[in-house]
Formats: sequence, structure tokens, C-alpha cells
Amino acid sequence: MVKGLYKVAPYSKSTDQPKEFQSDYIQNAYNSKPSSQLGDTVVSFELKALKNGHTRTHQDDTIDLKGGKPNDRTDGEIVDQKEDGQYIEVYGRRWYILVVFSLLTFTQAAVWNTWGPIAVSCEKAFGWDNTIIALLPNWGPIGSLLAGWLSSWSMDVKGIRMCCLLTAALVTVASTIRCFTSEPPYITWTSNIAAFLNGLAGPISMGMPPVLSATWFPPNQRTTSTAIATLCNYGGVAAAFLIDDADVPRIRHQIMVIMYAECGWCFLLMLMVAVYFPSKPPKPPSTTASKERLDIKSGFRKLMRNKMFLQLCLAYGLPVGIVALWGGVLSVDLKSYDVSEAQAGWIGFYSIIAGCFGCLAMARVSDIFSKNIRQILILLYSLAFLDFLWFNLILVDLIPSSLAQIYVSIITGTLLVNATVPLWFEMACEITYPIAEGITTVVMLMWLNTVGLVFLGLQMIPNIGTAWQNWSILGSIAVGIPVLLLMNDSYNRLNIDQMVTGKI
Repeated sequence: MVKGLYKVAPYSKSTDQPKEFQSDYIQNAYNSKPSSQLGDTVVSFELKALKNGHTRTHQDDTIDLKGGKPNDRTDGEIVDQKEDGQYIEVYGRRWYILVVFSLLTFTQAAVWNTWGPIAVSCEKAFGWDNTIIALLPNWGPIGSLLAGWLSSWSMDVKGIRMCCLLTAALVTVASTIRCFTSEPPYITWTSNIAAFLNGLAGPISMGMPPVLSATWFPPNQRTTSTAIATLCNYGGVAAAFLIDDADVPRIRHQIMVIMYAECGWCFLLMLMVAVYFPSKPPKPPSTTASKERLDIKSGFRKLMRNKMFLQLCLAYGLPVGIVALWGGVLSVDLKSYDVSEAQAGWIGFYSIIAGCFGCLAMARVSDIFSKNIRQILILLYSLAFLDFLWFNLILVDLIPSSLAQIYVSIITGTLLVNATVPLWFEMACEITYPIAEGITTVVMLMWLNTVGLVFLGLQMIPNIGTAWQNWSILGSIAVGIPVLLLMNDSYNRLNIDQMVTGKI
């Protein structure tokens, strides 16, 4: 455990006059000048209050924004005594919490991507057609849209422990249902029901990383911890590609072995969450972690009026949503280009693994160069555009085709797009602070899943083919780049944390 050098007062503390600072370090930190470009009026009020020796509730901020005065002001105070203030501490157990959650999001993603990599085998074994193959992963976006608002409220009100327990239970029940039978047509029903239940766990699985990072990790590790949880989600998708093809008589047996193994693992993971997984540490790891957030209704209204956030959702949701779901049906997409299911499986596996390493690398770069997220995103999207342009030109024979080029272009392009995900999450949380991280990420995921529903829904149109999917990736990135160029940088949350530590 590393003890921080600064303290914040609890919200319940009230006073009429601030006490004198007794720590030269804290005094110097608050005399530092704030960044000139905060991007949010509420944050300017917070920074002003911090320099005056006060912490503020967001109720006070809302009153100030309306031009009124609070009737009963209950500001806390920053002091230099332990009994009057609250130490900010960073606990070593945060890594255990991150590992357990990462295993949970890995498992949920693996259950979601069970069928895509073995689509051709399932067509042989169960008589499934492309409509069923497209519907099964589509339950992920459907379930996420249905559970999105409840998940957002749960993360910000009930805490991460309750949310992770619920997620583990949904994934466990889903994996259990899939063990009932391998006989058609019953397996079609059990697979769809299980996919729907697993989809309900999606908002927590995908949206929790920024919430967990803000709750347990200090500012200089937030993007990295978000990236670790995110790459584990992608790792679960990649794990499904390791399932081998087989002869028809063996397919059902092999699939059931996988179902039993996943079910047993889900029960073990749910037990791990139940035994020890606290919602938050005893003391916060940063100043903003100790502050209240806006409620879900106020937060959503503010999000919908935040032009930068809406631009961010557009630039994030289109490329990331299409690339993620395109990877789930890669074997079907490449079948017409003489790429076997096994080869497509390995391409998908290597693509996602490469994306995981890229995700972590870019997160560390972002934590080191903490106010350059937008510039990093522009670079990654520009390279991704060139890469997928190369891929599409290969498929239309404008560039001599080879399996090696298909491998390299898909792996590199997926790496570049997937590496942006934790950066998008952290950038969104910075732009929208003091809106709760759970609301912000769930709204982003709902837009992402809407894109996914449209993308997978188009696949269900008879005789539509697959070429449009490859060009849609290129087009979505082409939309994202100018949006990023027109956006401004805004680091509301980080400005407050650095203000306290004297880094601004």
C-alpha cells in the first residue's frame, strides 16, 4: 500500500470558515494555476473551490450554474489532520480486483463468441443457416440495449460488487442452459436463450472498466487498468477462435465438452466474486474518486447536451462496433475468398491478440502523456484507414492477392482499431466529468450496440453477400477521422486530480 501525499475532507463535514493549511506541500499545490482550457463549467467551479480550501458537492455546483445561492451550504474542508480529513491511498489489492473482473469479462466475451468461429461446423451439425448464425451474436447488442440503463444505475448506485455478482450469475445461468442438449432443433432454442441472458451481462462486462479504474486506481494508472480489463474482454472473443473444426459425427460431442467446461468455469468465477470483491477501497485513490457524481437523470441530460461527447460517440461507435462484430463472423465473410474456416479462425485469433497488446501499449503511452489522447486516436485511426484500404484493394484484385497479405492486413487493422477502445473510454470520462463514469460508458456502449444491431441485421438480408462488410469498415473510419480533428481537448477530471498534486 502506498500512502498519498494529499487529503480530502469527507462530504459530511461542514464548516463556516476554512482552516489554515498546515502542509507546505498542499499549500503549494493549491497555489498552482489551473489549466486554461477546462471544457466544463462545473470543473472550473471545483478548481476554484479547491484553491480556496474547499471541496464542493455537485448540488452546490448545480445551484451556482443556475445563478442562485444555496440555502444550506455544507462544504467540506481540506485540512492537514487525519481525524478531520481523509487520506488518499492506493491499495495493492486493486490488482486482485482487476484480475477477477478481467476473468469475468473474458468469460462473458468467450460465451458471446462461441458460435461465430465454428459457424460452418454448426451449419453441418445442426442445420443452421446464415440467419441463425447472425442472430446468435446479435443477442449481445439486443441484451445490452435492454439492460443498459439498469446497468448504468446499478454501477453508480449499488456499486461494482453487486453488478459483478449479477453479471457472473447471468453468465453462469447462460452457460448452464447450453449444457441441456446438443440435439436439433432444441439446441437452437437453448443457444438463443443463453445468448440473450449472456447479452444482458454485456453492459457491465464492457462498461465497468472505467468505473473500476476510477474507483480503485490512481490517475496515472487509470487508462492502463481500463486497458487491461478491455483487452481481457477481447481475449475472451479470441479464445473462441481456438475451437477446432471437426467431422460432423464429432462436432456435437466436442461442442458439448466445451459447454460443460465453460459452465464449470463460470460457477468457479461466480464463487470468486462472491467470496471477495468489495465495491470500493476503504479510502479513495484520487481526489475525484472521493467526489459525488451527478445522478443518472441529470447525468443523461447533461450528456445529451455535450457536443463533444456526441462527437466522441460517433467516432468511437462506428469503427469499433463494426470491426468487433465483423470479427465474429470472419469465417463467413472470408469463405467466398477461398479462406477456410480454420484459417479464418487463426486470423481472427491473431487479430484480437494483437489488438490486446496494442490496447495495453497505447494505454501506457496515454498514461505517460496524459493529455494527448485525441492526438493518439487520430494517429491510430489514420493508420487503420490505410490498412483497411489495402485489405479491400486485395479483395477486389487491384493488388495481387495472397493469404499472407490477408493475414497481415486484417491483424494490423484490428490491432489499430482495438487499441483505441480504452482511450475512448477514458477520454469520454474526462470530457463528461462530473457525470458518473457508469452513465458515460453505458451510453457509449448503447450507441456501439445500436451500430452492431444494424450491422448484424443487414447480414440477415437474403443474398446481400459479404463484400459490403469490408467496405463499411473503411467508411466508418473515414467518418471518425474528421470528427476527431474537429474535436477539442478537455481533461476535466485529470485537471482536478493534478491540481491537488501540484502538477498543473
